[in-house]
Amino acid sequence: MIKVLAAVFLVTAIGVNVTFAATDDADASKLREKKCPQLQASTVFIADKTGSRQGGSAKKLSESHKTAESQGWNFDEMSIYIEDGDLQGFFVTYTRTHPCNNK
Repeated sequence: MIKVLAAVFLVTAIGVNVTFAATDDADASKLREKKCPQLQASTVFIADKTGSRQGGSAKKLSESHKTAESQGWNFDEMSIYIEDGDLQGFFVTYTRTHPCNNK
C-alpha cells in the first residue's frame, strides 16, 4: 500500500512540475515583449568645494546643466548631500525621452 501511495505521489509531483515548467515558459515569452519606457533618467554627483569662490558649486551646477541640455537632457530634480553636518555636494537628475521612442 505504501508503495502505491509513493508511486501516486511521484506521478502527481512530476505532473505538477511539467505544468509549472509550461507556465514559466509562457511567462518568459510575455516578459520578452516589454514596452519601451517613456523616459530615460541619469543622475550625476557634483561635489562641493566650500569656500572656493572661483570653482564653486553654482558654477559647476551651471556647467552640468549646459552640458546635459546640449545632449538632450532636461533638469528633473536635485538633492543636497550632507554628511556629518557638512555639505558634500549635490545629486542632480536629468531626464529625456527614451531613445526607443524616437523611431
